[in-house]
Formats: sequence, structure tokens, C-alpha cells
Amino acid sequence: MMGAAGFNGALVAALMLASAVGQAADLRVRVDAREVARKRVHTDLTLAVQQGPLTLVFPKWIPGEHGPSGPLESIIALTIRANDAPLPWRRDPRDMYALSVTVPRGATHLEIALDTGLPTEGGHFSTGPTSSEQLAVLPWNEFVLLPKGRDAGTLSTEATVFAPPGWQLICALELRPQADGGVELEPASLARLIDSPLQMGRYAKRIELPGAAPFPELKHRLSLVADSAAALTVPGDFAVGYGRLVQQAGSLFGTRVYRHYTWLLTLSDHVAHFGLEHHESSDDRVDENSLAEAPLREGVADLLAHEYVHSWNGKYRRPAGLLSPDYQQPMDGSLLWVYEGLTQFWGTALPVRAGLVTPESYREMLASLAGSFDTEPGNRWRPMADTAAAAQILFSAPDAWTLSRRSVDFYEASVFLWLNVDAELRARSAGRASLDDFVKRFYAGAGGAPALKPYVEADVYATLAAIAPGDWRALIRRHLDTTGTQALLAGLQSAGWQLSYSPERNSYIETRQKRRKTVERQWSIGLRINDKGDDKGTIIDTVEDRAAAQAGAGPGMKIIAVNGRKYSVEVLDAAIAAAHETRKPIELLVESADYYRTLSVAYFDGARYPHLARVDARPDTLAEVLKARTN
Repeated sequence: MMGAAGFNGALVAALMLASAVGQAADLRVRVDAREVARKRVHTDLTLAVQQGPLTLVFPKWIPGEHGPSGPLESIIALTIRANDAPLPWRRDPRDMYALSVTVPRGATHLEIALDTGLPTEGGHFSTGPTSSEQLAVLPWNEFVLLPKGRDAGTLSTEATVFAPPGWQLICALELRPQADGGVELEPASLARLIDSPLQMGRYAKRIELPGAAPFPELKHRLSLVADSAAALTVPGDFAVGYGRLVQQAGSLFGTRVYRHYTWLLTLSDHVAHFGLEHHESSDDRVDENSLAEAPLREGVADLLAHEYVHSWNGKYRRPAGLLSPDYQQPMDGSLLWVYEGLTQFWGTALPVRAGLVTPESYREMLASLAGSFDTEPGNRWRPMADTAAAAQILFSAPDAWTLSRRSVDFYEASVFLWLNVDAELRARSAGRASLDDFVKRFYAGAGGAPALKPYVEADVYATLAAIAPGDWRALIRRHLDTTGTQALLAGLQSAGWQLSYSPERNSYIETRQKRRKTVERQWSIGLRINDKGDDKGTIIDTVEDRAAAQAGAGPGMKIIAVNGRKYSVEVLDAAIAAAHETRKPIELLVESADYYRTLSVAYFDGARYPHLARVDARPDTLAEVLKARTN
């Protein structure tokens, strides 16, 4: 990506190019998605070129995906033509994303035809399933090629898309219906086009939100598409609640770095589920029934707030190591504890300030995180900093052995880091400053339009020191570089709370189990179990120093029976309770490949779930973090 002036300059240049008589864009993109329901998309590209050797590349390092991706497996046909004749092309055997061609004399454009077979399973972010019978989200990076070494921010584009009849379309870029049934997007640089995914669907609803200072005139809206009309039903106060989120974010950041903002919320059981940030929109995909119940809506609020915060933290202020102007430069994830970690902090706190999530639910969420880190063996050997550096590997790692390997849990671990920073800012300033003050300084800017202002690690420490002098690097690196949970739990305690356990179920974990279709008993017998379809009863992961693993349980084994009775969650929980009374081991009959065996699990402490308890000797700064602000 480019600097702030470059981004805005590219936008102006693109608009001038579009209006100039006889002057075409560098790249014209025509996407025919009328067969998207059967997972097939056809794309025609017209690229301005000059005579001679040329290397074309598929976008590889997409902002926000934190690892190489791209359409290498989804391309099912490709032809390149110039002067009305086909051109031979050759893939670089050392770079799978690069294709070499020779532009013949007299040719000023390449005509490139791509057929894409959309994924039905697997993938990572934009390479995962992206369509169903009733809807689709089109990430433009999956349907384009660009010259190698060319800054995508300087490549002007004109894009047109054809959708299935009766489907509605929405995008952060202005859409202009055409007489031939296509929809034309406003001219933009390729970087901005890729930053503006297109959502479409048969069942759709748009919810306009009230504006708020700063820039109260800017438009905010929620775009919902779903696999059914029923899934679009929302409570009567839905728009008001998200209007408060807009207000609370504006109060926190003190500026808005977009012209308008749209959440593209896709409700489907048939697409990959994630959130991906963009300057003026976010691609948010969840289960079809995610708006049906209040606890599920709280999870949606956390996701939408997280991606919204990224408009400031990640899109506007971005680590210099995450810049890749031609999408080919490998990204350095060392500062993901800021990019994602601070976003996770505010993405969970702002919904509480906005009244979309209760403080009690937030504390149960925080307890579940602290409890997970307290039990997982992975943090005893792998520091948090390495989970950020290795994000491009860990994002696609299997679920098995996650507790021992660690995942991309810098998202969650950083919440405790930033709680610690907030408490320390308050302590060093005698209560006059907090993390809110850091945010206003670090993300200050003119606002009203997208911009990009890179930073390095030292800038974070310098901004903190300007608010409250001290060795901020030492405090933060303690969280990043040490193993174990001492720094993490100290961060929780600095906010006035501590981790505790009891037989009482954690409401956040109950909702998470329902949403993910899992059984989480890692705090008792030490198992995470699949609760979905034919895989019900299959062990996802084990806590290696807990009773089940010590008895011989491992990922991939399937629990057939508990104490001689057919497995179910209820039967397992009853056995855990009975063992607490009888002091007799729990007998698990497990299937491992084609073999069966019985495991004797010596666990006698009963049900055990994480919760938070107040530290009476410390001020409750967590409560202060969660209080609503006024502009």
C-alpha cells in the first residue's frame, strides 16, 4: 500500500481518468457471476501494456489475511490474447503466482479470460467458500492479474459485474446499473477495488444507522444478505444499538478515516466464517441463525466492532512490515499484537460501551480467555511474540494439538497486554490518562476519507511515553517474550480482577459451544470434543497434563461410550459428577481408527469452569474501560 497522500491522490487520478474523453483505465475488469450459485465465475480483463517481456502476478499477500493466499487452486481456465491472437504463457517454476508472457509488437492491451471454480471447502479467508445457492461475496483479489512490481495503488481500474437475476448488490464503491444488466463500479485504483469486496444475494436488507460526531454527516449502514428471508429478522432496536457503536467509536478515536462505512454481513452456513477488514467496509460472515438469539447477537456485535475498529487500526495506521504495494512482498507479522491485538481489545470493549453486550457477558468472555491460557501447555514453551511472527503458518494449522502448539492467540492474549497498559497509564498519571488517550494521539488525523499512515514499534512506545513517561517497552515485551501466564494474569489483576474456577457454567462458553458445536471440558478432564454430525464425540484436542490425556486419549479418537453407556454430552457430564462423589475413574470406550480400547480417566474434581473474581485491593479499572463515553 501507499502513504496517505498517495492513496487519496490515486483516487483523484482514477476519477480524472474515468472522465477524460477517450482515455481508458489501466485495467478493465468484467466479472460475470450469473452462475455463482453453481460455483462458477467468468472474468474478462483488459490490461494496458507495452511491447516486450511481461510478468503478470496473482495477488498473494492481501492486507488483513496475514499470509499468502490467492486463486492458484480455483482457476479452471485461462487464456491471454493480444492483437486478436492467443499468446503462450509460462508459470515461473519458483513463484507459482507469476506468469510470463511476451507482448507482441503493436499490441497496447492484453485480453485475459479467467474461469474460476469457487471453493466448496477448505481455504483461508478469501480463498474459502464464498457463495451459496442464494448469495455470494466476491473478493476482487481472486479475479485479477497485475504486472509484477506495479504498485496497485497507481493502477486505475474500471469494473463491471453481472449478478444472477433478482439479486441485490452492495459494495463500498458506488454502484451504477447499466442497460445491459451489468452493474458498473465507480472508478478506483486496483488497491481500492481489492479493498472493496462485493456482496450480493437474493435475500437482502439494508439498515441505515444514525451518524455521530466527528463527521456526523457520514453515512453508516449494515448490509445483510442471508440464505433465507427469516434470517434477516432483527430486533426493533438493532439500528439504534449499532448507531451507538458508531458514536462510541467516534468518541474513542476522535476522527473517521472513511467517506462512509458499510458492514457486509453475510448469514449463511455454506460460506467460510470470518471477518476481513477494509477501509470503508468489512466482509463479515457468520452462521445463518446468528441474529436469532441475544447471546448469538452479542457474538456478531464483537465481530462487527472488531472489523470496524480496523478502519483506524490496520487500514489507517498499519505496521510498516505489513505493506505490500504489489501484493507480492512477504509481510512481517511482528506487530500483530497491535494490528490485531489492540483491535481485539477495542472490538470487545466498544460493544459494551454501546450497550450491545453486557458487562457481565464481557467478564465471562474474559474469564474464558484467561482460563484457556491457564490450561494450555503451548504457552509454556512458545511466547506470544512467536504466534504473531508465525501467523502465516498458524492460521492454517489443524485444530488437533492447538492447545500444545498455540494458535494465532495473540488476538486474545493481547487483550490482557492492553488491559495492563491501560491500568499502568492510569497509575502513572494519577488517574488523569488511560488507553483512550493513547488512541486519540496515535490515530489522530484529518479524517473524512481513507488514508494510510505506517508506523514501527518504537512509535507505539513513544506515544505512550508522551502521555505518561516510563519504560513502556519493558512492560509490553514482558507480555510478548516470556512464556507461561504470569504476565497475562498480572495484566488481568492490574485491572482489578483475577481468574477463579467453580462448577457453575460460564455463559460465554455455553454460547460458544452452541455456535461452534463443540464440547469444552479442558478445565476438568482436559478434552475439547466435536459435537457436530457424524463427528460427534470425536476428540478435537487434549490438555496434555490433564487426566484424559494421561489415560491415553488423543486428538482424532472418538468416544463411543462413557461408563458403559452410549456417549452424549449429558452422559459425560453425569460421569464427571459421579466420579467426584464415588472417587472411581471414568471409563471411556474410544475408537481409534479400526481399533477400540477403554481408557480409565482418574479425574475426581467435578465440573470446573473459569470465572472472574474481584481483587479487592485494586481499583476496578476494567469497569472504567467499559463505561460509555460522550463526545
